[in-house]
Amino acid sequence: MPLIYLQQTDGARIPLAVDGNGHLVLSPTGSITIAGGADTRIYTYNGSTWERTRMDSTTHTLQTIDYVHHEIHSGSHYLYTDAVPLNSGGVQNYLITTPDTTRWAHMLFVLDGSAVTQFELYEGADRVGSVLQTLGNSNRNSANTATITVHKGYAGGTTDGNLIYIYKGGSTTGGSRSAASSRNDDEIILKQNTKYILRVTSSTNGNLTNVRLSWYEHVNK
Repeated sequence: MPLIYLQQTDGARIPLAVDGNGHLVLSPTGSITIAGGADTRIYTYNGSTWERTRMDSTTHTLQTIDYVHHEIHSGSHYLYTDAVPLNSGGVQNYLITTPDTTRWAHMLFVLDGSAVTQFELYEGADRVGSVLQTLGNSNRNSANTATITVHKGYAGGTTDGNLIYIYKGGSTTGGSRSAASSRNDDEIILKQNTKYILRVTSSTNGNLTNVRLSWYEHVNK
């Protein structure tokens, strides 16, 4: 059934379709006569009914937000941050575990260190998490909770899984330093029912490392 119509003042609707050139055409083909001018209105579907789309009263423009912003408003966007000072050879591991559901996490990693730092992400670990971390909802008015878990440190198991991401940066020369930072601008959709190891390794003493995870969760379609 067509989702686009011309609606007459008497309530009758004329279905439209998109032709091979991407143009709106009558369905079935034909012609109509518009008398007395035309009134253009835009409607959006809220899942059950069609509602007239509202415009900004000052600029008469449509106001939209991107999808991640929408997830924040809907209470389905979460975050985790941590800051750890490491000396040369120091390592901090984080265990990220996804549930066995199709409610997938779409995650961004933002990582940095004040000097030489290496970041690695492994998929398919069998480790056991040490200290369960508190995860926040980006909408502080929402009672929703994340379905994934994050542990600081791990024990046991036999494998970290497969290395799927690595970055190393920063420098220390003559007492001066430059920071290392890494960010995946494209989200990673984490695999369901899987354990990930995020490893931070310092090659410098007194290295302040930071981890920021942000993600939204929704059922795959």
